[in-house]
Amino acid sequence: MTGLVVDSLSFARGGRTVLDGVSFGMQAGEMVALLGPNGAGKTTLLRLVLRLLRPRSGRVLLDGRAIAGMTRRVLATHLAYVPQGHGVVFPYRVRDVVALGRLAGGAMLAPVVPAADRDAAEQAMARLAIGHLADRSYAALSGGERQAVLIARALAQGARLLVLDEPETGLDYGQQQRLSGLLRGLAGEGYGILATTHDPLRAARIFSRAILMREGRLVADGPAAEMLSAQAIADLYGFMAVSAPPA
Repeated sequence: MTGLVVDSLSFARGGRTVLDGVSFGMQAGEMVALLGPNGAGKTTLLRLVLRLLRPRSGRVLLDGRAIAGMTRRVLATHLAYVPQGHGVVFPYRVRDVVALGRLAGGAMLAPVVPAADRDAAEQAMARLAIGHLADRSYAALSGGERQAVLIARALAQGARLLVLDEPETGLDYGQQQRLSGLLRGLAGEGYGILATTHDPLRAARIFSRAILMREGRLVADGPAAEMLSAQAIADLYGFMAVSAPPA
């Protein structure tokens, strides 16, 4: 598993500081939730970790190596991005969407998909128990099924650190439960899970660790069940905590 270190990361846009000196690390098997109000810097942090943005200062390390010096192909062997579920213009089959994960590492450039890439896609679908969807159109799937396909695509890529942007968005309760079980299973296999979320109650139950952000700064980092108390949530989002009435 890739060890991730975010070291004193800062970012500015249009003269305004968006992220200010954020530092943390994570290791194999950790499920880390990023929480905070809109504008806290969560999405910017993910984009810096994914090297989609360049920091003003600080660095991101994977296995002790700065990602700034990695090729895209090498970075893709360590790190995979799972966006929010989305629609597609073309009716790709599920197996084709999953196989696209191989493109991140520079594979699948030939007109015929190499056998190794087909096998990686099939194995990823089998691991997530979605092989029965292989020949269905991705566009015809439910929100939960699409999210599972996007995670399978990340697994096919071969990375061991998964970065997810609000993975529960648009999912009903049952789909959220299935997604949670899926992510816990991957963490148990040694995958690192770093995800933004707007649901602190679910994060407290599911994630092993929570990082709280506000106004571009990290304000708390620790076990999710401890970090996400009713008072901590109220302080983070700026509302008054409501005490339970006496029995």
